[in-house]
Amino acid sequence: MKVPGAIAFLLATTVAAMAETIPLPRPRPVGIPGDLTSAEIAVSPCRSRLAEIADFKPLPSITGPGDCTATDVVALDAVLLPDKRRIVLFPAATLRCPMAEAVTHWIRDDVAPTIAALGESLRGVETLDSFDCRPRNGIKDAKISEHGRANALDVRALKVANGAAVGLTDAGVDKSLREKLRQSACVRFSTVLGNGADGYHDSHVHLDLLERSNHYRICQWDVLDVIETAALAAKKAAAAAASNPAVVDVSDIPLPRPRPVVLSDLSRHRSVRLREAGQRPLFSLFAPLLKGMPR
Repeated sequence: MKVPGAIAFLLATTVAAMAETIPLPRPRPVGIPGDLTSAEIAVSPCRSRLAEIADFKPLPSITGPGDCTATDVVALDAVLLPDKRRIVLFPAATLRCPMAEAVTHWIRDDVAPTIAALGESLRGVETLDSFDCRPRNGIKDAKISEHGRANALDVRALKVANGAAVGLTDAGVDKSLREKLRQSACVRFSTVLGNGADGYHDSHVHLDLLERSNHYRICQWDVLDVIETAALAAKKAAAAAASNPAVVDVSDIPLPRPRPVVLSDLSRHRSVRLREAGQRPLFSLFAPLLKGMPR
């Protein structure tokens, strides 16, 4: 009856000995791209603040390719207004947390009240690019865009409760409204580019937090109405025509004066016409008769 107890004792000691000899796996390294690690899960002060005013998802750090890097990255889904209404970003924006926080405050504290002052209610924000690993304006060999660092957002339009879209660069939208949005954006962000900045920003407004020396800011967003837009287009067309003049119409070039007729020319031309018509000069008609005459 004591045999089973001895066997159990032997098994226990054997397992203990094996556990001491089998090495434990190495601890998982921190900072592996493509997956959330303990370092990513740790809540930054920025994310703690953002959680009170926005809906977002934490994302892993961006580690390339090249200079496309960013830490403390989130996917900003919606902004929470003081009355707890959600202003949805569509599509959601992949941004560094500080940029997401700046965008959230702009929408929550500036854009929504400006829309509300007109008797409307903000419901959503139509975005274009957020994170996009590319050079500036997609130009080869240009400097890396702030989009490549998840530090920029392109905004096309605002959606209000009645279903209308308020295009930020649409000349048909109330000019005073767009001027207020421009002023608030240029306070919040270090770079604001809209129509008038260049040909790449005619249909949207670019916002970023690029840090420059002496805290220098760029605010290039021309807020124009329909008449001003038409006048600007006409001015550009005139400038293009002046730099590339059209081909001259040949019908406008006067023909040269006709050449004066000279007697020698008349004789020469008459002989040519007679030969072409198969005729001979008058002297050649009497040549046979003259052969028999005395000389």
